[in-house]
Amino acid sequence: MDNNEIINEIATDGTTRRNVFKMAAGVAVGATAAGMITSRASAGRSGPANPPLTDALASYTISPVRVYDSRWTSSSSGIPAAKLGRMTRNTSRVIDCAFSRGANGEKLDPNTYTIPTWAAAIYFNITVTDCSKANYLCIAPGDQTSQPATSIINFDTGSSIANGSFVSLYTDPSTPSDTYQSVKVFCGDDLGSCHVVLDIMGYAGAFLGLP
Repeated sequence: MDNNEIINEIATDGTTRRNVFKMAAGVAVGATAAGMITSRASAGRSGPANPPLTDALASYTISPVRVYDSRWTSSSSGIPAAKLGRMTRNTSRVIDCAFSRGANGEKLDPNTYTIPTWAAAIYFNITVTDCSKANYLCIAPGDQTSQPATSIINFDTGSSIANGSFVSLYTDPSTPSDTYQSVKVFCGDDLGSCHVVLDIMGYAGAFLGLP
């Protein structure tokens, strides 16, 4: 596979079922996204579930940016305690992807976003660590209510593993501004729990200057 090549198969719920991603750092490429990517800008909550975009999207890689680590504390990160700590079976968690954060979870610059407000999706790397027993995680747009049918990562006792893929973004309805973009991580119904880390590797969206 050559650099700047993206192959994505996106399920109807906006989650990735199969993904191969390789791009040269800092290079913008176009990706035809008909039926593939769902944008929060085109998916009103009262309309049909996750309508597809039909326009080409611009895709960009960035230096990896950490936006979430369940091992952070609420006092250092400002993230509510209910969204931190180990993920346990049959739970879900909305993760704000708007801001890059430091080692302790503090926002590096509250006035600068990790991704532009027009980004409709992210390329990400998800890591699980300190795992107890077997279970799995799924990922979806931030306002999705049902767990996707396909896992993004499977783990077992003592696992520390990672996987990368592509997922649509949605606005977190619990935040006060539409510029906050989010995904939702679901933990499966097996017995295991784990800590979760999410890094953003790139983004895609319908930039206004795109032909």
